[in-house]
Amino acid sequence: MINREELLKSWKSDRRFLSTSALKVIASTAMLLSHLAQSFLLYGLGYIKLADTFMLIGRIAMPIFSFLLVQGMILTSDIKKYLTRLLIFAFVSEIFYDLAFTGTVFDFSRQNVFFTLFLAGTMLYIWQIAEEMDTFKKILLICLSFISVSLIAIAIKADYTYKVITAIGLLYFARNSKIMTGLAILLSFAFSRFTRGYAVYIPYMVYLSIPLIFLYNGQKGKSSKWGFYIFYPAHLLIIYILKIILL
Repeated sequence: MINREELLKSWKSDRRFLSTSALKVIASTAMLLSHLAQSFLLYGLGYIKLADTFMLIGRIAMPIFSFLLVQGMILTSDIKKYLTRLLIFAFVSEIFYDLAFTGTVFDFSRQNVFFTLFLAGTMLYIWQIAEEMDTFKKILLICLSFISVSLIAIAIKADYTYKVITAIGLLYFARNSKIMTGLAILLSFAFSRFTRGYAVYIPYMVYLSIPLIFLYNGQKGKSSKWGFYIFYPAHLLIIYILKIILL
């Protein structure tokens, strides 16, 4: 059985920053900046260097969201409702995701990151069940669920596919140690370390997420439970509208 107290002991602090809410705001802001570029809104307007910079800043978002998913899956009071919310908003957001990035209502070439988070969360749920089993069955179920979820992510072309599934798996195993969490991010997000724009190249931007995560104080902070869920499709809709107006 997962020891929630051990997790809280590893991360909880009386310092004021950074709570779960604060990390969500930072990651959401970075994601917004990145999407302004990746949707080709800023590139289309000719702001090449600004778009490159925003895209590079956005590299910190996914490690933070991955870390918070692990925390959420362990600390939530109702894991099934947690997963249900992820799945519902995956479907709700998909139309807005496709509109923002391709200008079409349905585009099956890539699915939004909520599908990735849902799949990873489902994998962690299975891993928590496996904790009650003997060693052989535990290892077998962990391996089979990881392979299955990764293959599903690849098949449906979920954002980041198996790469973030792997990262979240490593962060789960590293959950009770800040040092191991940092190492997990260094290893699992190496694929993003050399991301570059058209005119601006700043390597290793993805690793700026590590000191931010190290500042996590293990507290929820003040925010609406639905804030990020609503923000995700809303910001995509706004980007689509801006593209219609400005491009």
